[in-house]
Amino acid sequence: MSIEERLDIVESKLAIADLVYDYARAIRHNANEDIEGLFAPDAFFEVRGGHPSKPEYEVQNRYNSAKEIGEFMMQGKGHPHPVPLVHNLMIEVDGDRASGLCAMEGQVYGTEHKIIGEYRDAFVRLDGKWKFASRVYTMYKAASSM
Repeated sequence: MSIEERLDIVESKLAIADLVYDYARAIRHNANEDIEGLFAPDAFFEVRGGHPSKPEYEVQNRYNSAKEIGEFMMQGKGHPHPVPLVHNLMIEVDGDRASGLCAMEGQVYGTEHKIIGEYRDAFVRLDGKWKFASRVYTMYKAASSM
């Protein structure tokens, strides 16, 4: 692998990590209006309920475009929201596509509720900028109080 290819992978991983953290920061700061721009136009976002070590899950919500994702997120603006803490972020880059996996736990600020789960992400580089192509969050139901 050439030095240029290696450098592109490193820079891509850093940019993708920033994207994941930008999403968490928008949720934490209740800046829901910033979320739509983090997704590719044809991206999807899915929330599931499941278990950390079993393949079975139940789809709770699915949004099929950046616009739908943004509209959904804006419904929660001003309401109690989680303070997400992202752990164990792993990213694999393959050209202009990438995948990621991370754990997330969050206390819903001002309440006794907590959320624990895992994001499985796909990313795409559009016009030189990394965006979410898909984001699937599996909430570990027995560990969460939502």
